[in-house]
Amino acid sequence: MNKLYILVGFTLHFSLLFSQDCCNMNVYTEDETMKLSAYGKALEKSILEKNPADSVKIAKMTGDFKNDCCYTDSSVIKISNYLKELEKLDSINNIVPEPIIEEVVVIETPVVVPEVPKPTLSNTVLFPSNSSNFKVASLDALVKAMKEDPKLTIALDGYTDATASSEYNFGLSKRRATAVKNYLISKGIAASRITSNAHGEENPVAENTTPEGKAQNRRVSISMK
Repeated sequence: MNKLYILVGFTLHFSLLFSQDCCNMNVYTEDETMKLSAYGKALEKSILEKNPADSVKIAKMTGDFKNDCCYTDSSVIKISNYLKELEKLDSINNIVPEPIIEEVVVIETPVVVPEVPKPTLSNTVLFPSNSSNFKVASLDALVKAMKEDPKLTIALDGYTDATASSEYNFGLSKRRATAVKNYLISKGIAASRITSNAHGEENPVAENTTPEGKAQNRRVSISMK
C-alpha cells in the first residue's frame, strides 16, 4: 500500500508541478511534463518491484521539492536530481552479482597395491635312508601355489646324512633333488621355474650321531624366489 501511495503521490505531484504556471516560468510544455511524469513513474515501479525497501528513499527524495509550485531554476535542478537518483537506484537493483566460483582442489591419493605374500609351505621333503623316493603328497601344496602364481620360482637343494662316503652322498643328494624336480614337472610346472643343486652331507640341520638326526638331514630343501 505504501508503494501505491508513493507512486500516486509522485504522479500527482509531477502533474501539478509541471502543469501549474503560478510563477509564469514554465520551462516544459504539457507534453514534456507528461513524459517526465511517466518516466518517473516507470522508474519508481521498476525500483520497488526489485527492492520494496527503497520506498523509504523515494519518499525522502520527493519530499525535497514537494512544496515547489513553479519552475524556477532550483525546482528544475531538484526534479533533474530526483530522476537521476531514481535511475541510480534502478541501475543498482539491476546489477546481477557475479557467481562465486569456488576452486575445487582434487587431492590424488596414491593407490597402494599391497604385496601378495608368498604362500607358507613346507620347505623340506624328507627321504628314507639310501633312497630318492619320497611321499609325493608333501608337494601338493607347492604344486597348487606354483600354478596359481606363474611368476613363482623355486630352488631345490638336496642333502644326505653322513652314513656313506662323501662321493656317494653327493650323488644321492643330486638324485633326490632331481626326483623332486621331475615330479613337479610331471604336474605341469615348467622346468625353467625350477633350479636344483646337490650338496651331499654338507650343511646338516641335526646331529648325524642319532637316527632322529640322520632322518632330518636326508632332505631336499625348497626355497621360493
